[in-house]
Amino acid sequence: MAENNKDYFEDIVGYEDVKNELNVIIDMLNNPEVYSKMGTKMIDCLMLVGAPGVGKTSFAKCIFKAVNRKPYVLRKKYNDVEFVNHITDVFKQAMENAPSIILLDDMDKYSDKEKDNGEPLDAKEFVAVQACIDEIYDKDVFVLSTVNELFKIPYSLRRNGRFGNIIRLKKPCKNETEEIVKHYLNSVGDFTHIDTEIIAKMLVGKSCATLESVINNAAIKASYNRQKRIELENIVDACLDIVFEASEIDKNLSEATLKRIAYHEAGHALISEVLDPGSVAVMSMRKTCSDKLGFVRYYRAESEEWTHEYYENLIITSLGGKAAIEIVFGESDLGVNADLHNAFEKAKRLVDNYAVFGFDCWIEDNNAAYVEQNRNRAMSMVLDRDYLEAKRIIARNRCILDELANRLLEKTTLICTEISEVCSSLKKTSA
Repeated sequence: MAENNKDYFEDIVGYEDVKNELNVIIDMLNNPEVYSKMGTKMIDCLMLVGAPGVGKTSFAKCIFKAVNRKPYVLRKKYNDVEFVNHITDVFKQAMENAPSIILLDDMDKYSDKEKDNGEPLDAKEFVAVQACIDEIYDKDVFVLSTVNELFKIPYSLRRNGRFGNIIRLKKPCKNETEEIVKHYLNSVGDFTHIDTEIIAKMLVGKSCATLESVINNAAIKASYNRQKRIELENIVDACLDIVFEASEIDKNLSEATLKRIAYHEAGHALISEVLDPGSVAVMSMRKTCSDKLGFVRYYRAESEEWTHEYYENLIITSLGGKAAIEIVFGESDLGVNADLHNAFEKAKRLVDNYAVFGFDCWIEDNNAAYVEQNRNRAMSMVLDRDYLEAKRIIARNRCILDELANRLLEKTTLICTEISEVCSSLKKTSA
């Protein structure tokens, strides 16, 4: 193990496995003689891959600071011809000033050309990068690239010998999300009164950039209100604005419409809590950017065990809004198109992708009409059965449904603690 205990990534929270891999790269660049004694072939290129906002450029900046090399950065800010020339010039300068390091930032944006089948084209920009990489062999030039969408990079460029070393940055898990939230909250003052687990449940799966934006927006709201400190309600409002893009509730909606929205969302939340307690992070009657009236955001514990029961529960939960409206109002819910698409998609996975109900429904490599009919019949069977279960759960827990709907009508948005409180207290009462 390297003797240098310096933390090159002290400003980045989480991603311990990524940091460990990058520390090896940094040590190799700073102490090449140690590795050459072992007969190790030096790594010349490294690609950081991940969705926008996960911290690829932040990691790249840390690497730049950690190594004693002349830095160069390449970004697409010229037209095609000029940019190709610029690529060649930068690599030439890097070789002349070795040891050096080059960052090819957002390399997948260097060209948007692709073949008719959607595969990346060997565009001039990529050809230039490939030729330059082949020239830096044994020239003590390290090339680092950041990429959002790996499929846009030609295979000839990402094969072993070029960018064969790839580190993938995933969006933070719940524990990492909570630590990152604490990190950003620490910069805006005292937050010991805030339950960061609640925030993490609402934000799990979002990028670091989104987490930072939410906390900053919450601090702005608190400042505007002349508060002495940031409060949980500020963060919830910021989540609604930034993550869910949910504007304030439409005050022109009739009382009858608002009631239907409340019961629809309460139906989803109730079933999810019955089947998987603590799984609802937030529910709201606000209108989203897709013009959907109301939504429920779920948090499901991270697990590698994807079971038949798991998918069935997702389907039953998707049908909860429709079931609630039918039981409470005695009519069909016409605002369930998205819910039905979601439910049928899950049923399709069970029936087709995983052949849970027999191999005669497997359609992926068999487009015969009778196979498609078998699959559709089985999917309908799953939906009919799960919808009946959704109505049973609603009927058995009607008092909880009513209380959730009433509180939602009163507050327009409920977070996980408020939802769990209703479900647990009413269960005790009815026990």
